[in-house]
Amino acid sequence: MAADLPAYRSLLVDQSARPDARSLAAFDLSILNPQAEFEMEPVHALGNHCFALLDIAHFRTGSQAAMLGARRQVSSKPAASDATTRIIDHADPQWASWVIEALADPAAKKGFDGFVLSLGSEASTPAARVAVLTLAASLRQRYPDKHLLLDLRLGLGNEAASIASGFLALGVYTREGRDGAVDWTPLAETQRLTRLIRTVQMQGMRVMAVDFAPADDRSACREAAQRLSSLGALPFITTPALDGTNLGPLEEVSRRVLVLHGWDEKHVGEKAPPAAATATARLMRQSLEWLGCELEFRNAGGAEFLPQDYSFAAVILDSCLVLSAAQQQALAEWLPSLRAKKIPLLLTGMPWTDGASRQLAMQHLSLGGRAQPAPHLAKTNVVAMDSTLLRVNTRITSRSIGFLDLQAPSDARIVLALHGRDATGAEHHFDQAFLASWGGAWIDPVAEAATSQLDLPAFLAQWLGSEHTLPVPDTTTREGRRVFYSHIDSAGFSTPSTLPGFPLCSEIMRDRILSRCALPVTVSVCEADVRAWFPGQDLEEATRLEHVARSLFEMPQVQAASASFSRPSMWTAGSDITSKLNDRAQTTRHDIAREIAGSMSYIHRRLLPVGKAVDLMLWPANAAPTAEALNYCRALNVESLPAESSTDPMATASFHAMRLEPLALRCSFSDVRTEAGIASLMKKFDTCAREPLHAITAAAYAASVRDARHTRILRASADHWIILNAGDCRTFRLPAAIGLPDMARCQGVTGYIVHQGHLYIHTMGKARTELVLSKDRPAQHIHLAECSSTVEFLELTSRRATFQVCDLRPVEVVLGGFEPRGQCAYLENGRPYTTHADASGVVRFEIACRSTVSLQSLPPAAHAAMR
Repeated sequence: MAADLPAYRSLLVDQSARPDARSLAAFDLSILNPQAEFEMEPVHALGNHCFALLDIAHFRTGSQAAMLGARRQVSSKPAASDATTRIIDHADPQWASWVIEALADPAAKKGFDGFVLSLGSEASTPAARVAVLTLAASLRQRYPDKHLLLDLRLGLGNEAASIASGFLALGVYTREGRDGAVDWTPLAETQRLTRLIRTVQMQGMRVMAVDFAPADDRSACREAAQRLSSLGALPFITTPALDGTNLGPLEEVSRRVLVLHGWDEKHVGEKAPPAAATATARLMRQSLEWLGCELEFRNAGGAEFLPQDYSFAAVILDSCLVLSAAQQQALAEWLPSLRAKKIPLLLTGMPWTDGASRQLAMQHLSLGGRAQPAPHLAKTNVVAMDSTLLRVNTRITSRSIGFLDLQAPSDARIVLALHGRDATGAEHHFDQAFLASWGGAWIDPVAEAATSQLDLPAFLAQWLGSEHTLPVPDTTTREGRRVFYSHIDSAGFSTPSTLPGFPLCSEIMRDRILSRCALPVTVSVCEADVRAWFPGQDLEEATRLEHVARSLFEMPQVQAASASFSRPSMWTAGSDITSKLNDRAQTTRHDIAREIAGSMSYIHRRLLPVGKAVDLMLWPANAAPTAEALNYCRALNVESLPAESSTDPMATASFHAMRLEPLALRCSFSDVRTEAGIASLMKKFDTCAREPLHAITAAAYAASVRDARHTRILRASADHWIILNAGDCRTFRLPAAIGLPDMARCQGVTGYIVHQGHLYIHTMGKARTELVLSKDRPAQHIHLAECSSTVEFLELTSRRATFQVCDLRPVEVVLGGFEPRGQCAYLENGRPYTTHADASGVVRFEIACRSTVSLQSLPPAAHAAMR
């Protein structure tokens, strides 16, 4: 029986009513509550298995099992610890049939791949063990295709070898203590269980073992996993609640960065600015998100402004943080706990103005100086700097504004240090940027106005530390190339241009720009504008405007987006937010639903051709969306993006620089009002079309950004990762020095490319991706290096591949993993071709915009002839 059990590599035990779907995708084997609500099909599609943990000694009053027990008149008695639970008598002749009918049969109908038989907390007796063996034999006969595990606490060993597939050991070293805390299992019980583990392992049977640890103690979790692994068991570490909390050995890496900002309104007398207005958001958000961080802003309101948990990767104290004396004291006393849990802290200001609190904070952080502004500085100069963490080609200057008398810890890495002399001749020292064992500091009040002197991505990567070296979601790159997307805002749609005959700007955009553009473009329209419902618009315009909108959306490269019903100036839920309309406007609703869902319904019914849909909300530039508006879009399963102002992608980024952001061409219909505007926009589109980019729709980009935020990353080892997401974000990035993917051991990985010192990993867009790296040169294996279109692989092996592409233009494909100077024989839509790899084993070719390609790696022609 043990030979039938698959070689599971990871284990999850979750007895909650609704297990997390992504957790089920991460683990090869999940042992679940048989009544749990979840979808089995996605789990099986990934090749994972689910077992039902059957409590064969108890049932809850009022349940289906209780009613069946009453009909069968199975004897039972109340449980001493829970009035709603009854203990069933395993000696009753009807007990085995009750278990099968009440527990096993429903689990089998749900699609569970196996059963785990357990008496729960009840003590095992010789009679109980005999009854369980008899039950197990009956289940094996009834369900020969199901695997069967036994709770090791039953005390069964060799006698179960011919019936059971393996064992589940709960609480080998630890158990639930008082009030749900973790306690040590009595030594005698631990010794009994370990002896049983060795006994059944000698019979070739596998043991899945579960122990418990505090959720906020990473070292205790790792030690618990190591103890079980040393026994040869497949371990899972969780909390005593058995609610699926994963504490190891497959460790989920937190990407949350807590940003403390703002102030208590009662303390300052006015409301704190929103998170988007903080210095952290304006200066560091892009770099932090590029590093894979999820920013969580927390306003410092009230006495309980500090979080109760430590489930974040780092903490930033925003430069605009203003605290009362009591809050300053609480923050200073909180610092040692961050240091003990090795959570890095970043100071971007000095929030401690109270003398006692400031002294306590400086003591905890080992800071020197007065940590107060140095007054009346007559001269400042740079005395130390680390050029590896400063911006390239930037003249580093000493900035007197915000100069603090502050010295870093003695063992800190100084990035930028200043010296100042005041009017009296007194000298002051300011370590403006440094990295320390507890985190670091970057205090530069004029960074936004005068630009940062630090290389923020490099500095923040060092601040986060090696623990944050993980495959981070990357939305700037797709299939090895920089992402390009474009969208046209609705502003100016009905505005006449200055060209002869005064054609509409929307007509100019259609005839002069989009008609010659083969890149995907998202076009948004405002319903009230198209229907001529704004003040000053004539009824006769509506027919012409709707015709123009239809002709735009009929273009194959154009995707539709809504710019709302009336471009409201606010997005307050439950309010009349619709902008002013003329007397012909026919609508009775003026709320968020009308602005979003109503406008999309109009576009879909009146403007779109068959086969197209509205899949993006492009927020009007005159009002930022509220949380209610964003949530409404999410409830509709519609992506959203801000319209933003017109941008020149050529002026903001180099095609060959570090990819901190995608290449986005954002414009509006009003940009083509003049001949100069037409020429400028035409030049931008032409330049982008010539560059080696990966063009996607704005909605696809928005989906990748959302998916990147929700991506979960689990570390199996230093070079082995499990990545879980919805498949919209398909690229992940690591430092190139960490190694290359071992394609033979990876799952869901299609290839990789190294660019600017970073390793970009391409995936198939599945719910689960398994990434295994190797510092040695991996074995030869065909892989995708880059492509101008999304590639869907149907087959990918070491020497063969089959894939499909669909694009608006001919597709450029670059593949690696061939023999140096070897041959690539391929069929493109059934037609045979041959091309050759270069000295690095890389093949480049161009295929039709809609193609199915099957290819094979062959040795160089001379070698093939000799064979």
